[in-house]
Amino acid sequence: MPVEVGQKAPDFTLPSDRGDITLSRYAGKTNVVLAFYPGDFSPLCTSEMQCFADDWTKFREAGAEILGISTDPIEKHLAFSKKLGLQFPLLSDRNQEVCKKYGVASLFGSKRAYCIIDIQGIVRYMHIEFLPIFKREDNELLVVLRGLKA
Repeated sequence: MPVEVGQKAPDFTLPSDRGDITLSRYAGKTNVVLAFYPGDFSPLCTSEMQCFADDWTKFREAGAEILGISTDPIEKHLAFSKKLGLQFPLLSDRNQEVCKKYGVASLFGSKRAYCIIDIQGIVRYMHIEFLPIFKREDNELLVVLRGLKA
């Protein structure tokens, strides 16, 4: 059964372009935005990750870390991150274990989805795009994050 808003976020450890990342290490420290996306270098995913990079300071000011997650291998994440100059890690969920826990696994990897986890480790926002050709605007996510700080 995938996690729902109001529930404790399932913990995980995944390899990333910056070493292994464990979700629970952020508990008690910061909110987390899990940004699931279908794949590195695709046009919309490139635009989406570039928007996160452009607004990275706003996310930090709103008290959040961004973790990009796809099923692409680390080698591809390294090249993608370098090309875009990303300030946040890209995690590799090759076996879709985390995607399944969050209800975003698809036949081809990961659906485009956003999950905001508060500082206590509780899921406060979850949005799964119906079609991968759409994405949420950063402002929508930032409003949710600012509401958590209030």
